[in-house]
Amino acid sequence: MRRSGDSVTPSARYDVRVEPLPPLDLLETQWRALEQQSRGSFFQSWTWIGTWLRTLCPLRRARLLSVHVEGRVVGLGIVVEQRRWFALGLKHVRLHQVGDRVADSITVEFNGVLSLAGHEDDVLVACVDHFERRERHWLTLYLPGIDMDALPLERLRSPRLRLQRTSSATPYVDLASLRLGHQDYVTTVPGSRTRANLRRTARKLIDQFGPLACCTAVTLADRLEFFDELVRLHQAHWDEDSGEQGAFADPRIIAFHHALIAASTQETGVHLMRLEAGGTIVGYLYHLVWRGIAYFYQAGINYRQIGGTGSPGLLLLSTAINEFAGHGFDRYELMAGNAEYKRSLAMAEGRMAWLSVDRVGWRARIVDLYRRRHGQEVLP
Repeated sequence: MRRSGDSVTPSARYDVRVEPLPPLDLLETQWRALEQQSRGSFFQSWTWIGTWLRTLCPLRRARLLSVHVEGRVVGLGIVVEQRRWFALGLKHVRLHQVGDRVADSITVEFNGVLSLAGHEDDVLVACVDHFERRERHWLTLYLPGIDMDALPLERLRSPRLRLQRTSSATPYVDLASLRLGHQDYVTTVPGSRTRANLRRTARKLIDQFGPLACCTAVTLADRLEFFDELVRLHQAHWDEDSGEQGAFADPRIIAFHHALIAASTQETGVHLMRLEAGGTIVGYLYHLVWRGIAYFYQAGINYRQIGGTGSPGLLLLSTAINEFAGHGFDRYELMAGNAEYKRSLAMAEGRMAWLSVDRVGWRARIVDLYRRRHGQEVLP
């Protein structure tokens, strides 16, 4: 990602404001106007942010973070304030999160302040500088799921702030480079063991159930049906095999995804696909598509019927990667995580950071001690 010039002193010309949310229809107009001039990810789009605001975000605690240059809006974000100790403690402020385990389980990645293209670094630095100098009664500013290539760490450092960071790999497939080199994904990217595993799984499915066929949900009714079936298979696997709750155990999360599907189009937003073998469902995949990028979000696999066929999850993902490559997509994001299956399918990987900006003081030292005991990185 190209960054704005490091020579700019953000506080000298960037006007940052933290204000009550305007009516959502007015905010949508403002957000979509900036979105068209940004390089933001799907997780910064109004389709995602607007759905989150309407379904999961406690609006009374949400504030509009806006950045202006000479009267022009160059940055927008939503910060949510959270106070502990019966609402008497200092504020914890989160960018596009609410501080609730269930509500935040939708997992925002490739996050950040939506910025005018070319202003990304300056906008983020100006926002942190504003909280340091202008906002009162806050202890921690959380910036979750930030692409580390878009994180100007050196410019965020200050004697009055302490940065805490955890990070994770973000494996991906560069579909554009494969297409440019006229290379096939399956024969080029996965290692020999993974390719053999894919061939063996496909052969078993074909022998036991019939030929493989992939289809994509087109209409809203189809997308909702695919999603509900994906949820059923996903939850059955988690509940039966691990005794743990899956990603869709809470009705609030289901409501969020139903609303996100309704807000999506065929070109942007939720993309659902199904793989069958002779009429038997192998599984469903849930992607988010945006500006030539497909983000793998979730899966539901029919382990009860086809679990003995090898690695149906790998086969599902490799099929999806081929489908997106054939439809002209530039990149397939496997999302943050160190799971072996992601690395076995990826060409390369980036890094994702979950950054906490803390005020220096005795309260911050207590937080430092807690985080060190839980293995989080404290940056000097």
